[in-house]
Formats: sequence, structure tokens, C-alpha cells
Amino acid sequence: MPKDYQSKDTENPRRISNSVISLTQFAHSKSKGTRRAIEQYKQKKQSNFNRKAGMLREYKKVMKSEKFTPGRGASRKRSLNDDSNDNNFDEGNNRSKRRHKSDPFAKAKLKAEENKQAIVNKKLELGEKIKQNSINEKKKKLKARKLGKRTRKGQPIMKNVIGDMLAKIKSDEGN
Repeated sequence: MPKDYQSKDTENPRRISNSVISLTQFAHSKSKGTRRAIEQYKQKKQSNFNRKAGMLREYKKVMKSEKFTPGRGASRKRSLNDDSNDNNFDEGNNRSKRRHKSDPFAKAKLKAEENKQAIVNKKLELGEKIKQNSINEKKKKLKARKLGKRTRKGQPIMKNVIGDMLAKIKSDEGN
């Protein structure tokens, strides 16, 4: 090895190990203000969460003490026109009124299902075509064999030729 390459490795081994850092380390190392702002944001969020949780506990205690069932989720929101008798919910009604989240992949799933159905239909049509072609092929072979028959002297058998002409006339009349 050349001397220059060796000296770079041995001079500063810390530089090599710290050459790749994560995004959060980069953000925190740039300025103390950024780190402080992130920590303040996290503390504020946690305190809001704790405050709301405490308020919910109080709400449930009050509802239990007044012999009402405490609401869950959106059912906590009461309208101003409700009477005090309406506050006693039963869980079965609450579940039936609950709106379900819409599926973000609904369109993609529908499109995939349509594509699958189209592929299945194409395969069925192809199978039908293949069957029809094989039937037509067999008919052609039989017709060619019949019309290819000859007498001892090499003349075509007129019975088969006239029968074929009659079949053509009948099929033309039917259409």
C-alpha cells in the first residue's frame, strides 16, 4: 500500500467511523435552537395529552355518579337540544350509527377486481374459440375426405358432390 493511503486511515480513525450520521443527529448537531424547539414541542404535546386524559377521567366519574353510561369517542359530543333522559345511551344503537372509515385503496381494489374479471372473460372466450375452431377443422376434414373420394376410373363420386351442393343451398336459404 502507498504511504499516503495508510497515513489517512491511521491519522483520524474517528473521521471514518462518523462519516455517516442519521438525519436526526444531523438536525440536532446543527443548532441548539432546533433541538430545544423539538423538545418543547414534544413536552407540549405530552402535557396536552395528559390534560385531556384527566378531563376524560373526570367526565367518566361524573357520568357514573349520576347513573349514566359514559360515552366513547364521538358519542361524547352532545347536542344542546338533548333532554337529560336521552343521555342514557345503549351500546347497540351507538354501534349501528358509527361511521366506518373509507378505504383509501377502494378504487385500486375495484380496478384490480375488474382487471381480474376481464382476464377471466378473455380466457373463457379464447377457450370457446379454440373449441369452435377444432369443431370446424373436423368438419372441413370430413368434407374434404368425402369430396376427395373417386371411382375406379378417377371420376369424383357425384352422390357426394350433389349432397354438398344441396347442403350449401339449404344453408343459404336459412340465412
